[in-house]
Order: sequence, then structure tokens, then C-alpha cells
Amino acid sequence: MTRTRNIIILVFLLAGFNAFSQTDEFGAVVGISNYFGDLNTRASFKYVRPAAGVFYRYNIKYRWAWRNSFTYGIAQFDDKANSDGWNQQRGLSFKTNIYEAASMIEFNFFKYDKESKKHWFTPYLGTGLVIFFFNPEAQYKGKWYYLQPLGTEGQNDPSYTGIKKYKLYSAAIPFVGGFKFSFARFWNVGIEGGIRETFTKYLDDVSGRYPSYVDLPGGSSGVAAALSYGGNESAKAGYQRGDGTFDKYFFGGITISYTIMKLHCPKYSEPSTYR
Repeated sequence: MTRTRNIIILVFLLAGFNAFSQTDEFGAVVGISNYFGDLNTRASFKYVRPAAGVFYRYNIKYRWAWRNSFTYGIAQFDDKANSDGWNQQRGLSFKTNIYEAASMIEFNFFKYDKESKKHWFTPYLGTGLVIFFFNPEAQYKGKWYYLQPLGTEGQNDPSYTGIKKYKLYSAAIPFVGGFKFSFARFWNVGIEGGIRETFTKYLDDVSGRYPSYVDLPGGSSGVAAALSYGGNESAKAGYQRGDGTFDKYFFGGITISYTIMKLHCPKYSEPSTYR
């Protein structure tokens, strides 16, 4: 009886060596970034810029995953690249680095199981919460200037204009879609893209109305005035400068990740003694 019991235990232990956990996944993404807002009102991709990031994905069974990531990209645009005549007359431009930390829940449309020959690919969707940092700048006479300290819409005189300086960080809601498949057992590759609906109107430093020159550092002849009014010679204080809507940006690219296959052995408990 003892010998038979030991054989049964050994069989279960050996069987356990085929039971692996596919929960932990580490990866990177390389791709592009793009901006949509007051300057890019026609969903143009003329100012696509590079983006890259790293992520950790915790796979929950075969349909769900929780992903945390850090991504860097660039948002940039120029009114001159817009086909709208009003934008071209306004003549504003900007550029900013974006540093994004995101946490998202993903849903796989198909069962995704790296141990199966039938379930090695799936499209997926994801959403969650993003916190990002930015600092828009613009070029004037060959030199770059950060725009937030200049108060281009009168933020340096809030007692008069009623407009406070915007923060250089904000939140966003991501909407991501992609397609991934596994290869070489431990590796995954995919392609994905996602829009970020931000809660800031100043990713591009443009939102409200033109300020009075007296509300700008240096008055009408300062750098703030030049970057506030741009090339719009007909603009006056109080005229519309932006449409006041929240800005958006896009990240997309190729992903590659490695799954750590953890061995799960069954727990052994001492059988009761037969009498």
C-alpha cells in the first residue's frame, strides 16, 4: 500500500511540471505620437513624432489583463500646417514633451493562451487612467521659450483677467485598441494605438482669448506678446484665440513583451494513516 501511495504522489508531482502561470509580462513599445487640439483641428498627421515606452502586464486568466506603463512622446503642431484659413492667419505653434504614466484594464476578444496552439492571437481593447506631464514651448527668433511662465492669455495678471496659470500636469482617459500574438512560447508581439482624452485645454498653450498687452510681461514689444499674438496682426484683446475645448493626443506603435512562465507544483499533504 505504501509503495502504491508513493507512485500516485510521484505521478501527480510530475504532472504538476506542466502547469505554468502566465500572469507576469514585461514589454516595450516603439512608435509614434500625435496631437489634436486648437492648432490641429482637422485630425492631421503632418507633425507625427516618435514615442517609446515600457510596460508591465498582469494577465488575469485568458480574457483580461491589467497593464501599467510609462510612455514618452512629443506633441507638436503649427497653424501654418492647418488648411483652415483662420488658423493660418493666427500663426501660432508649439511643441511639448509628454511623460505619461498609465494604468489600464484590457479585454481580449479571444481566449489568449500561450500554451495552446489554437489561442495564440487576439484583438483587444483597453481603458483606464493616465497621469501625464507636459511643458509647451514655442520658437521666437531662433530661440525656444517655455510658454506657461509667459502667461500668453493673461495668466500672469489673474486679478484682472480672472485666468490662473495652468498646471503642467493633467489626467486623461485612454481608449486603446490593438492586436497581439505569441511566438516562441515566451514572447508576444503586437500593434496598438490609442487616443488620450485629456482634462487640460493648454497642452498647446491655447484655449481662450487674446489678452491685453498690459497683462503680458514686456508689454506689446516683449516675447510674451510675440508668442501670444503670433502672426495675427488683426487680433485684439478679447478676440477669440482658442475654442476652449480639451486637447487630445495619440500614442501608437509596435509592442514586444516577454512572459515569465512560473512553475506551479501541486501542494503535497500527508495522507491519513490507514489502520
